[in-house]
Parts: sequence; C-alpha cells; structure tokens
Amino acid sequence: MSNRAINISLTVNGERVQGRVDARKTLVDYLRDDLSLTGSHVGCEHGVCGACTVRVDGEIVRGCLTCKRPSSNAMRCSAASALPAC
Repeated sequence: MSNRAINISLTVNGERVQGRVDARKTLVDYLRDDLSLTGSHVGCEHGVCGACTVRVDGEIVRGCLTCKRPSSNAMRCSAASALPAC
C-alpha cells in the first residue's frame, strides 16, 4: 500500500464497512480484493463494457471508474452479487 492511503467508511449490501486503502484503488477492486465480493468484474477498465457495474447511493455507476470517498463522505453501495436478477 502506498503512503497515499485513506480511511474509508461505506455501507455495502446493508453492512457497514470501514478500512484503510490506497487512494488510487477503484471501487470494484476494493469490493473484489478487500471484501471478496466478486459479482462485479474488471473488464475493459474504461467503463464501456459494464462488467464493473455497481449501485452507489441509488445510482448505477461503473466501479472501475469510481474511487472511494474518505470516511467523512461515506457512500452506500450495492455490489452486483446482491442485486436482484433481471
């Protein structure tokens, strides 16, 4: 981890999560690597393919283009493995 780590606090699939992560880590990498939530994937890394799609604060976003916010700006996130099937 670089010296640019930040403290984060978010709610993932209804569960409160706190941690310290590299400021450059994307949301999808945090969900997969740190929380073992593997429903969202890293595909094109440009936000085009949609494999990294997650819901943040009720909005659908591309997790490969989204960085975490510091603890003071906590977010609510739903990982793909918890979203209802279409």
